[in-house]
Amino acid sequence: MRFNNLKQRPSNQSGAVTLFVSIILLIGVTLITVFAARVGIMDQRIAGNEYRHKEAQAAADAALDQAASFISNNKAMYDGTVGGTYPWVACTGSLETQFPCADSSGTKIYDLAFDPITATTTIESLQDGSLAVPLASGTESQAYITYKASGSIGNILTAIGTGKSLDETGNAYAQISYTQISILTPGTVPPIMTPEIDLSGNFTIIPNPNGGGNGVPISAWVQATDSSGSSWQTCHLGSYRDGSGDICSDTRLDDVSWKDCACTAGEILSESGNINYDIVVADPGEFPDSVFGYLFPNLSSFNDLLDVEGVIKVDNCIGIESLANTFTTSKIVAVTGDCSINGGIIGSREGPIILVIQGDLQITGFSDIYGIILGLEVVHLGGTTTVHGSLLAEDSTKLTTGGYTQAYDEFVLSNIAEDLETFGLAKQKYSWIDIQP
Repeated sequence: MRFNNLKQRPSNQSGAVTLFVSIILLIGVTLITVFAARVGIMDQRIAGNEYRHKEAQAAADAALDQAASFISNNKAMYDGTVGGTYPWVACTGSLETQFPCADSSGTKIYDLAFDPITATTTIESLQDGSLAVPLASGTESQAYITYKASGSIGNILTAIGTGKSLDETGNAYAQISYTQISILTPGTVPPIMTPEIDLSGNFTIIPNPNGGGNGVPISAWVQATDSSGSSWQTCHLGSYRDGSGDICSDTRLDDVSWKDCACTAGEILSESGNINYDIVVADPGEFPDSVFGYLFPNLSSFNDLLDVEGVIKVDNCIGIESLANTFTTSKIVAVTGDCSINGGIIGSREGPIILVIQGDLQITGFSDIYGIILGLEVVHLGGTTTVHGSLLAEDSTKLTTGGYTQAYDEFVLSNIAEDLETFGLAKQKYSWIDIQP
């Protein structure tokens, strides 16, 4: 008999590895879920913090705007007089450790703090006084004004705004400082100042008799000239007469046009084909980089001028004659667009205008303008126009046909110098901060 040698093989087990892998994957998914949840919670916290910060910052900015507006409407505060109409509290004694007089270390950083109630109450009254800013329900915001005397750049008024979020867990702070801005003494401004003057028109310039020193007349200060053909002349004010032989500056009132006045024959300083010393062409590097900066040395741009308290802002020159007729003292008018003037008497010797145009300037017709004109773009003058004062241009100036006259007027420019020696308060550059000192 034959037997088969059969051996029973053990069967292989299955499922252990699968279980192990599943456990590992489950742990990984759990960790990812926990991590994602933590990230989500963190994102919510960040978003919540950012929202509360924006709430607080909006409240602080609103308070800052109110304090700044108060300064703009009460510029007499600038002298720092304690008591009276503009009461201040001295930041001395115990007040040196209280906001806004002190920094975080308790060191005094301002000389005075404005008190809207009386001149004798404490700093705390600021927090509940008339400068408190009404905002949305539950939002806390406070405005402050502080003062610091500075011998180098003049006194400094600082507007401060503080704010909290609705739940009072977010805090924000903002401040900006103001100083008094002075205009350049207009006696140093020549009748015409421009990088390039086109001497190809029909015009007359009456120079500053002492613009280049005692007895040295200056008609124009330029960087270059273009005199490709023209009919023009310059002459002293005493030689600029009407048909009767009268000196126009002595006999013409502010409301009478100078359109029939002309230089007396034989008394010409410079003319077409004969540019004399009264037309000063600057040596390289001597002419200012910016005519605007020359007139307003404390300002860096037209936008800075718009922020100065007291400057009248208009979109164009429509109605400029009626506006200027209301001036009893010198006023600065900033035109944010183009300016076109076609006839009329604008300003007066007692109430001259400082007209600064951001766009193009064109003057035509029978126009008489008393003051200083500064054009930052294209400047084109024609018609029987007389500017009693100074014409300044940031770019090349076109003095064209039509009998344009630029006449130096001592009374106009001296009134501007007196009226606008300190014409307002402007924001101090780089003074805005949002970090509490």
